[in-house]
Amino acid sequence: MTEELVLLATHLLNCARGLFNEPQAYGPIRCLDAARRTFVIAEKAGLRDERLADIRARLDDFMCGPMEYHDLAAFLDELCATLLTALKESDVLSSTGGERG
Repeated sequence: MTEELVLLATHLLNCARGLFNEPQAYGPIRCLDAARRTFVIAEKAGLRDERLADIRARLDDFMCGPMEYHDLAAFLDELCATLLTALKESDVLSSTGGERG
C-alpha cells in the first residue's frame, strides 16, 4: 500500500510539473486519472462500496477508452454529484473525522 501511495504522489508531482508545458485541457484529465488511481488504492485497502466502484469504473472507461470528444465539464459535474450522494448515504467518511479542507 505504501508503494501505491508513493506512486500516486509521484504521479501528482509529475502532473503538476507537466501543467506548465501542456495544453490547458490536460489539467482536468490528469485530475481524473489521479482520482481513478486513488479509488484503486482505496479498493486495494479494503473499501467496498458499489457506488464508488461504479465511479472508478466510469473513470477507467474514460481514461482507457478511445480518445474522442467528451463534454468533460458535464462528465465531471455528473461524477461529483454521484460521489456526493454516495458519500452522504454511506459510512465511508467518519462523522467525527475532524477538520476537512
